[in-house]
Amino acid sequence: MMILIALTALAQAEPAVECRSGPAEALVGERYRRGVPSEAKRLSGARAVRVIWPGEVTTLEFRPDRLTLRVNHRRRITAVRCG
Repeated sequence: MMILIALTALAQAEPAVECRSGPAEALVGERYRRGVPSEAKRLSGARAVRVIWPGEVTTLEFRPDRLTLRVNHRRRITAVRCG
């Protein structure tokens, strides 16, 4: 019972944040640079940004508050997805 109460309190303490990839799709084709993660967070409303480089191993964990940027070997952003 105490665990349920603690989890309920934790869920209420953190406001729900959901990523919206649409506005961040403006970054596709842009060159990846230092300020891109901050800009992507601002555009999408995501709490976190993950950058995936060619050949990088990633998890399949779904997080509705995370924006994923795929970057090619020429440092160009090729895809923007939430999760």
